[in-house]
Amino acid sequence: MWRTQIPKSIYARFFVSWSRVRREVLVLRDILLKFNARKVIEFGCGIGRHGYLLSKLGFDVLLTDIRDWRFGSARRMPFKIYDVLEGGNIGVFDAGYAMGLIIVFNYEQIIRALHNIGELLGKGIFIFDYNFTIYNEPREKIVRIRGREYRAIMMKEEIEPIEGGVLYKYRIDILDDKGNLVGVEDTEYPVYDKETIFKAIKEAGLKIEEIHWAKWDPIKYKYRLSKKEADSAFIAVRKTV
Repeated sequence: MWRTQIPKSIYARFFVSWSRVRREVLVLRDILLKFNARKVIEFGCGIGRHGYLLSKLGFDVLLTDIRDWRFGSARRMPFKIYDVLEGGNIGVFDAGYAMGLIIVFNYEQIIRALHNIGELLGKGIFIFDYNFTIYNEPREKIVRIRGREYRAIMMKEEIEPIEGGVLYKYRIDILDDKGNLVGVEDTEYPVYDKETIFKAIKEAGLKIEEIHWAKWDPIKYKYRLSKKEADSAFIAVRKTV
């Protein structure tokens, strides 16, 4: 399963920029408002920026994850430890969402997570993003943090075919401006095609309410909404009964 050893302050700047999060939050906002959802729960919140921005838009948000990795302003947000693979009752919510979470699971885990989320939310809507292809990371990316330069370098990348998709393996090293290694992400996760994900949704006892297609931009490291079917999607689902 996906894991990282990159410090969260550096991870935030490279992979969860405010510009990326704002774009994704606007999609979440539109779907949540359409389904009259105000009290929402985020699963796998990571550093917590999505929930923080949604709270600024007037939503009542509870952040959850298997560990507390909140960063910056999100540290002031309500938070509880929660594992979607374990499930259980954590409160009553109008809706829930997860960004960058479902993609780290294998097929059986996706079904289990979606089922548990459906049980928790009942008739409430659940929104998640999924990239049906690998992120196609740039070989090298440079950012500045507090006046210092950091480089993310793709050291290894392997793709193995699996049923319904591929297994993506990679290693990214983070170097500071003195050449010191300050973070590593050496991990793997499966990437499934849309037919496999749609099948998992059905097996979990959920149905698709709507899909917002998007195209992944590996250079800007963010989604661009698409009017037609594309390589990624924001998917809104709920229990069938």
